[in-house]
Amino acid sequence: MKFYFILLLLLLLVPRPGAAQQGLRLPLDSVLRRVDRDNPGLRRYEARIGAAEAYAKGARTWAPPTVGAGPFMMPYTPRQTNDNGPAMRQGSIMLSVDQNIPNGARQRANERYLQSRTGLEQESRAYERNQLLSEARQHYYSWALLLKKQRILDGSEELLRFIIRSIELRYKYGGEKLSDAFRAKAELQRQQAEELEVQGRIDERRIALNTLMNRPPNEPFEIDSAYARPDYRAAPDTATLARSRSDVRRLDQTLVRTRLQQELELTSRKPEFGVRYQHMNALGGNNPNLYTLQGMVSIPIAPWAARGYKANVAALGLEAEALREERAALVVQATGRASGLLARLQAKAGQIALYEQRIVPAVLKSYRATLLAYEQNTEQLTAVLQAWEALRATRLEAVNQELEYVQLQTDYEREIEQ
Repeated sequence: MKFYFILLLLLLLVPRPGAAQQGLRLPLDSVLRRVDRDNPGLRRYEARIGAAEAYAKGARTWAPPTVGAGPFMMPYTPRQTNDNGPAMRQGSIMLSVDQNIPNGARQRANERYLQSRTGLEQESRAYERNQLLSEARQHYYSWALLLKKQRILDGSEELLRFIIRSIELRYKYGGEKLSDAFRAKAELQRQQAEELEVQGRIDERRIALNTLMNRPPNEPFEIDSAYARPDYRAAPDTATLARSRSDVRRLDQTLVRTRLQQELELTSRKPEFGVRYQHMNALGGNNPNLYTLQGMVSIPIAPWAARGYKANVAALGLEAEALREERAALVVQATGRASGLLARLQAKAGQIALYEQRIVPAVLKSYRATLLAYEQNTEQLTAVLQAWEALRATRLEAVNQELEYVQLQTDYEREIEQ
């Protein structure tokens, strides 16, 4: 009897694969593609990029012409004739057309400045995309490890139910204590409470991923539960990190936009032109019709006019310097954070290896030794239950270490934008 009991306990130690579940199964790359394609927070940037391109298309337009009409040089007291000759002028009706001709260099500079917003919006989208994809990876990896924890708890529950039945059966013949049955039942209730917590955390991950993919929150789907732990050797150098991080590239685009705005302000010192045509249709007498044709040019180098754009150019130069310093600080901080996260990742990987290679095997050997002693009637079933509790707790703690590794992994990948 004890031999079969011990054999079953040993078989229950082997973690069983998760039960096959029907329904949609999404691997990680499919989840990431759906987030990239369907998330509303990312789709809004497509409209912003389109808006920037539309603004740039109108950069070379001219101001509309101005048309006017009205009396010109009309006398307050008109007379039809004078004492010495023909009728005096009675004024004119004037029609006028004005057209400002913009400076071509200023238009080109304005077009380049407006086009620079496209790159800025693209890098802003890349930054938010990195945040959302990192969040999706963390939920996905956590879900896979929670399934692993769920399998451990399922096996533990089956064992406890078997132990309870065995204790109740043996108690009838005086082979076990009734207190052991009560203790096992209490442990079973605690086990079920823990299973509910794990299931709730799995549901939370599913809802979070559905939200990121812009799907109904409670729509069911399954994941690939296999999780391969990456092995990071060294953090990227400063130059590589600066090229890979979208927030650094966004600062680069902001710096380019500031420089283009400065160039646009510098074109304010270039003159702009205008044309004015006026036609006067004379009233009364035999006076001829008249016209005026004028060309106009602005004089922006006048001191009272130049003061404004000179101040703007100087201010934009200082803003560019501030952006360069901000970029340098961001790269230094990112390099430090990436190196610190890598150190923690390597330490956590060492902890996981200790659990997998030494701690769990040692506790398993202790459990098996307790079973052997129970078979030889030198230990009570209480000791077997305690040994199993220790093994279960150790296995769950090993999974918790992997969950902590996942958090560090996603933080590190977010930093290096991998």
